[in-house]
Amino acid sequence: MQRLLLNIGNTHIQVATLTEHGPELLVCYDTPDIRPLEMLPVLEAMTTPWDAWAVSVVPPVRLSLEQRYGRRIRFLAPEDFPLIDFSPVDTSTLGMDRIANAAAARSLTNSAVIVLDCGTAITTESLDSQGRFRGGAILPGRMLQRKNLAAYTAQLPLIPLGQDVPAALGCRTTEAIAAGIDRGIIGAVREIVTATRRELESADCPVLVTGGDAPFFIRHLPELTPAPDLFTLRGIATAAPAV
Repeated sequence: MQRLLLNIGNTHIQVATLTEHGPELLVCYDTPDIRPLEMLPVLEAMTTPWDAWAVSVVPPVRLSLEQRYGRRIRFLAPEDFPLIDFSPVDTSTLGMDRIANAAAARSLTNSAVIVLDCGTAITTESLDSQGRFRGGAILPGRMLQRKNLAAYTAQLPLIPLGQDVPAALGCRTTEAIAAGIDRGIIGAVREIVTATRRELESADCPVLVTGGDAPFFIRHLPELTPAPDLFTLRGIATAAPAV
């Protein structure tokens, strides 16, 4: 039986196979392209028996896949990660991608650790040295902030992402938007990391960075550490669901 791993996010859907060396990516879809299909082409093309472990933050996609593939896909829950103590938090509102990130971090270290996931939203997941999930922060990512400014104002345009930090004194509206968002988000992440380390009572705990926009933050915040590739999928692979 081939074990597959699915990470269903707001922007992308990753499908990997679980090998003895860890996850091996098969395909990455854009989530908006998959939603109207109500299936995953890679699963339709499978010629050998398979099952899958999945995490999803997109309820309509989860529902479509449950209806099409039934029990072959197991959507994981917090109790499927017994090495993490979730007692400090309300798991009913906790995204499973964040739980998978925490599990991946716990598989790498038994010390306190912070995960910074830079995607549509930017999230932090924090574990203390006892393996307790202590919570974290959520804020809009750089592109989401850009889209919201364009959508909810009359004259501010949608601007592309850049990898450089813009000058604080923007001489055009587009430059001012980039300065406000990109400099602001660097400051926000730095403050969140500082405060989280203080609350964890671990001033030098590592901050592992993953997600599509991770290169921007790694470039401009030297205290951050790149997470291993396929980080969320690695966390899914650590699950130990009851039979």
